[in-house]
Amino acid sequence: MLTDMNSSATRQISRTATPLIMLLAALACLTLSPASSWAASIYDAQILQRMKFSGDQRAKVRAIIRQSDKQIAVIFRKHGINPNAKPEFDKLQKAASELQAIEAKEKRQMKKILSADQYRTYLQLLQDTAARVIKATRERP
Repeated sequence: MLTDMNSSATRQISRTATPLIMLLAALACLTLSPASSWAASIYDAQILQRMKFSGDQRAKVRAIIRQSDKQIAVIFRKHGINPNAKPEFDKLQKAASELQAIEAKEKRQMKKILSADQYRTYLQLLQDTAARVIKATRERP
């Protein structure tokens, strides 16, 4: 009976946690600037390196990313999240609402700058990075 309850609770947490972790990972991976101290961390989607932009787009995207980087760095410090360490679900969960606000703002700004195809690629890169972070939260040290 206890095993059934634990199994049920684990499934419920997994159903709730997986989408939340994906969202948090996508939010956290907004640290995309190659100049960022977080470059090459698990959260870095390397948008500037992996997408093709016009000169004008590149400057605008870089400015948006810098702004997000600064805001995310503050949130990560506030919640004790080390971008170079294994992601900790509890800490990411505590930072969720603040990170969601940054993500929403950045996506709105990017959508105005990028073509429809570029925007889809941008979202896919965020999703791929989120999957990488999720996998890292499940790996044993």
